[in-house]
Amino acid sequence: MQTQTADLDRVIRLSDGRVLGYAEYGPVAGPALFLCHGSPGSRLDAPHMWPGEPGAVRVIAPERPGYGRSTFQPGRRLTDWADDVRQLADWLRIDRFLVAGFSGGGPHALAVAHGLPERVIAVGCIGSVGPIDTPGALAGMQRTNRMIFRLARRTPQALGLLVAPHAYLIKHQPGKIADRAARDRHLPEADRAVMADPRQRELMTTVGSEAFRQGIRGLVHEAHICARPWGFDPATIRPPVFLWHGDQDTNVPVAMAQRLAARIPGSTLTIYPGEGHLTVPKHWPEIQAALLSVTQHRSRIS
Repeated sequence: MQTQTADLDRVIRLSDGRVLGYAEYGPVAGPALFLCHGSPGSRLDAPHMWPGEPGAVRVIAPERPGYGRSTFQPGRRLTDWADDVRQLADWLRIDRFLVAGFSGGGPHALAVAHGLPERVIAVGCIGSVGPIDTPGALAGMQRTNRMIFRLARRTPQALGLLVAPHAYLIKHQPGKIADRAARDRHLPEADRAVMADPRQRELMTTVGSEAFRQGIRGLVHEAHICARPWGFDPATIRPPVFLWHGDQDTNVPVAMAQRLAARIPGSTLTIYPGEGHLTVPKHWPEIQAALLSVTQHRSRIS
């Protein structure tokens, strides 16, 4: 199989003049998977997803506005992300593709599937945030995340004051953040184990600061648009939707995934007993296989 080494620092110029940063991983000839990073995150976070190599897919990891190399976009809406991905796919001459999102990237992956139904083969949501504009949506979520979403929805300027010290530590003392997370008793044991893993710790300490290359505007605005109505109904998404979630997740409670899955007809929800938010490295092979199964099925009937 023809392969490529990771290409980490690519950019394109979008039609409105903004720059979009992205990275590529995996086999050149593999089916394309556009992978939406978490919030915060960057193009460099993708290797957190797999235990060693990305496998059979060509992973393209674009950065959303305000993260890494991507220009901040004032007033952007969640639904705008679909056109950014469309322009990147056109630039790369990719017609049909898979899309997946982790955590805060989940709503963005769904927005792409909604906005580009003829081009998205299937969509995967991993530990994904769901709509929070309904009563009780934040039940079971750990205190800090509840506060983030409440501030994001009502007073995003105040959210900036909350996240600025965390962003500073990630940029200047990332090892301290990683060590603190590995010992945090408010996190599920499964998540603490992932954070204590030497490879995951090294990734976090070496690339975590890229999310805040431009400061905190990207995170604050993104939290704001995800905390408000999304601008589309998940029930109208046409490509197949897969969701994976740990039942011990306190960052994004499993009830949120269950409600989201119930709103999407025909979606497939897999719940991992005893696991938390950071399920991906352990389950990447089956996540990849589920998405590829749709590609292979459509190839047989076309």
